[in-house]
Amino acid sequence: MKRIVMTIVVLFLAAIGSNNAFAHSHLEGSNPADGEVITEALSEIVLDFDGEIEQGSFIDVTTADGQAVELQETAIVENTLTATVAEPFANGEYEVSWSIISADGHALEGEFSFAVDAPVSESTEEPSVTSEENDEVETSEQTTENQELGASDNDAEEESSSVTIIFVVLILVLAAGGVVYFSRRKK
Repeated sequence: MKRIVMTIVVLFLAAIGSNNAFAHSHLEGSNPADGEVITEALSEIVLDFDGEIEQGSFIDVTTADGQAVELQETAIVENTLTATVAEPFANGEYEVSWSIISADGHALEGEFSFAVDAPVSESTEEPSVTSEENDEVETSEQTTENQELGASDNDAEEESSSVTIIFVVLILVLAAGGVVYFSRRKK
C-alpha cells in the first residue's frame, strides 16, 4: 500500500512541476513600444520576453509601404531579442514582425508598429502628415493590432491549458492503473 501512495504522490508532484514545462515565452515589452513615436535617432529594436528564447528566433522590420528594412545584426541573449540597423531609422512608420521559439520548443509570433519623428536638417525634411491624420491612423492601427494580439494570446493560452489538462488526465489514468495493478498483484 505504501508503494501505491508513493507512486501517486510522485506522479502528482510531476504533474504540478510540469506546468513550467508547458509555459510559453510571452512578449513582456519592447523598445520602441507598440504605437510609440520616437523623437530621437533609433538604431536598434529590443524585445524582452518573460522566458528564455532559442536560436532561430527573428525580427522583420518593414516601412509603412511594405519595403523591408535591412537589419545589420540580430542577437539573442537569454530572454532578449535585439536587432540593429546600420543607419538610424528614417522618419516614418514601421511594422515589426517577430517570431520566436520558446524554451519549451513552441513557436510564437506577433507584431507591433512604431513611428520615428526625429528632428532633421531643413534641407532633407520630408513632407509631414497633419497631427490629426496621424492620430487617426495610429488609433486605427493600434485597435486592429490589439485585437490581433489578443486573439493570438488567447489561442496560445488555450493550447497551453489543453496540453496541461491532457497531461494531468494521463497522470491520473496511470495512477489508477498503478493502483489496480498493485492491488491485483497482492492477491
